Amino acid sequence: MKTINRKYLLIIITCIVVVPSLFSLLIKENPEIQPINQNLVTNIKKTVDTSNWIEYSNSQLGFSIKTPPESYGAYRCSPRKAIFVPVKIYEDILNSVVYVAEEYYYSAYGYGSDNEGKCEKIIQSLKSLKEAESGAKAQKPFLGWKIIVNKVKDKEDVLKFIKENFGLQCIIQTEFLKENGNYELYIIGEKKESDPWYGDCSSGSNYKIIYSPDKQKMMTVVLGQEGTFQTNPEDHSTYQYYEDEMLKSFKFE
Repeated sequence: MKTINRKYLLIIITCIVVVPSLFSLLIKENPEIQPINQNLVTNIKKTVDTSNWIEYSNSQLGFSIKTPPESYGAYRCSPRKAIFVPVKIYEDILNSVVYVAEEYYYSAYGYGSDNEGKCEKIIQSLKSLKEAESGAKAQKPFLGWKIIVNKVKDKEDVLKFIKENFGLQCIIQTEFLKENGNYELYIIGEKKESDPWYGDCSSGSNYKIIYSPDKQKMMTVVLGQEGTFQTNPEDHSTYQYYEDEMLKSFKFE
C-alpha cells in the first residue's frame, strides 16, 4: 500500500513540475515573429499603374493600344548601368505594320572583349527596324514589337494570314473566345506523313494572334522569350512587367 502511494506521489510531483513548463511554451505572451520570406514577397504579382500610359490609335489600320512612357533600356557598355528609355511608335502603314520599340540603346564596339570601344548611343528608326528583319514576316525586332494588322473576310483569310506571317505549313491548333468577342488563336506546324517533324511554321515563338469576326480584322505580334517592356528586372522590390497590360489594352476599332 505504501509502494502504491509512493508511485502516485511521484506521478503528481512530475505533473506539477513538467506540465506548467510545457503549457508556458504553448502560450507565450510574446511569441517570436518569423522573418518574412522575401522570395515569396517578390513573386507576388504587382498591380501595374497605367494612369500615365499613352494611348496610340491608328485609324487607317483600325486599332489602338496603350504603351508605357518609358521602359528599362539596353546599355551594352562597361561599366553596366540601369537606364530608362522612351517608348516610341514607328508606322509602316503601307505594309500594315506598326512597331513599338525603345527609342535608343547604348552599345560599344567589341563589347565584352579586350578591344572594347567607345560607348555609342544608337537611335532606332523605322529604317533600322526594317533592315534588321529577315525570314518570316512575323518576328520580333530588337527591343520592340512588330504589330501586323490585316483585314480578313472569313476563316480562309485567317489561315492565309497565318501562313503568310508564320509559315506555309501552319494550321490553327486551338482558338479561345474572349469576353470582348475576339478570338485568341494558337498555331502548330502541320505534320506530314513523310516528315516525322513539324514543317515550316515558326509556332515555337512566344506570340499573340487576335482575330475579330465582327471587325473582320486580325492582329499578330511576336513577344519573344524575355520581356521587352518592363522596369529594372534586377530590382526585385519594384519590378513590373508591362506586356500583359499592353496586350489587354489592345482594341480593334
